[in-house]
Amino acid sequence: MRRSLKIPLLIVGGLVAAILLVTGGFLLGARDDLGSALRGLVPVAGSQSTGGANDLQQEVLDKLDSTYYKAVDDTALHTAAIDGMVSALNDPYTVYWDPEEYAAFKESTSGSYTGLGMTVEMKNGLITIVSTFKKSPADLAGIKSGDIVVSVDGVPVDGETLDQVVTKMKGGAEGTSVTVQIYRPLATALTTTTTASSGAGAESTTTTTNPLAKADTSHLPPGGERKEYTLTRKNIEIPVTETKILQAGSKKVALIGFFTFSQGSASALRAAVKQAVEVEQVGAIILDLRSNGGGLLDQAVDVASIFIPQGEVIVSTEGLHSPKQVYKATGGTYPDIPLYVLTDPYTASASEIVSGALQDYGRATLVGETTFGKGLVQSIEPLSNGGALKATTAVYLTPKDRDINKKGISPDVVAPDDPATTDVDETVQAALKLIEGASPSSVTSPTTSTTAAPAGTTSTSK
Repeated sequence: MRRSLKIPLLIVGGLVAAILLVTGGFLLGARDDLGSALRGLVPVAGSQSTGGANDLQQEVLDKLDSTYYKAVDDTALHTAAIDGMVSALNDPYTVYWDPEEYAAFKESTSGSYTGLGMTVEMKNGLITIVSTFKKSPADLAGIKSGDIVVSVDGVPVDGETLDQVVTKMKGGAEGTSVTVQIYRPLATALTTTTTASSGAGAESTTTTTNPLAKADTSHLPPGGERKEYTLTRKNIEIPVTETKILQAGSKKVALIGFFTFSQGSASALRAAVKQAVEVEQVGAIILDLRSNGGGLLDQAVDVASIFIPQGEVIVSTEGLHSPKQVYKATGGTYPDIPLYVLTDPYTASASEIVSGALQDYGRATLVGETTFGKGLVQSIEPLSNGGALKATTAVYLTPKDRDINKKGISPDVVAPDDPATTDVDETVQAALKLIEGASPSSVTSPTTSTTAAPAGTTSTSK
């Protein structure tokens, strides 16, 4: 299992797993320029639009106002109608954010927030911890990836949505407390396995459920144990990178953990690479993208540009209302340093753009497990009530026109980190062996090893 260097972090959107501001996951390509493409999709306050659907909705509301046995909350009904309309798309990445949720999302991209310091997502009805921030209340208490939230302040989570549970844990101001009970499955129950294949990316099972799905803890994995933690909320600075200098035989290696594709994060990574190459004078870099759920599209392009020469295609996007766009490298400052990229089932979205481009050009060796498989782009359309619509607007393709959605990217060398070993990170060790000169077959064979595939996932941003 990976050591403390690997801090699985903020999913600005890709999965968009809820970060318990704990902040707000799997957003690749969050763009604020969606404009007219989505206008009119959601009737908002003050809209003058008319038509059969809107007239019928108003007619029903009027009937309820005049006949229902108690007072009707018009705002709640309008919000429920919007949620229902968006959920009918059966796309977990297209969601309506009310003003409070949108404010939380914007806070999550600012680099700091108040909360518990962990990311969560809904997996098969179980609210599951994806990662924790180093030195956050969750991390210091001992909460781990794979833990399942079963109650908050003594109230079971059954029947509640991910948003509702996140809101309870996020809770109040810095210094306030919350008691979270978790269920910790046996180590062998933390992952499912599928056979990986070398090359363009094996099909992985990714069953996505409704984003309004309710938690159900009646089917917890057998053999685990319950633990209860009382956590004090605090202001948490979201780290972007963390570097450790390692040795691979006689070679000096920089292991750089990269945790979020938020605004300015590419510049932070470029600085870390510069420090490693020019100051530490390392002979190779291991870029750790495990549990990095993605973020902003422009940051993904900028990250890939650190290693890929200027002018080369990084990714292309296209959708019904989004003309095809091709994004090219803006300048490969370090195109020659040997590069190894670590991936796992939670490497998603923007992380997959980077991984796919580096693999397509043969610029890096991917080591670890098949990635999540989110090849979609979301854009953000602010609404007149202070909320926003986050909608899937395009699919993206790697430089070799690979569509990795629901497939993921298979690593060149399959080397999963064993959750049962607490003092060894097998994925890092595999990369070090490759750098030292061992052949890939002496590490593990992609045709015979297994790799975890993400379970059905619904996630949201808080």
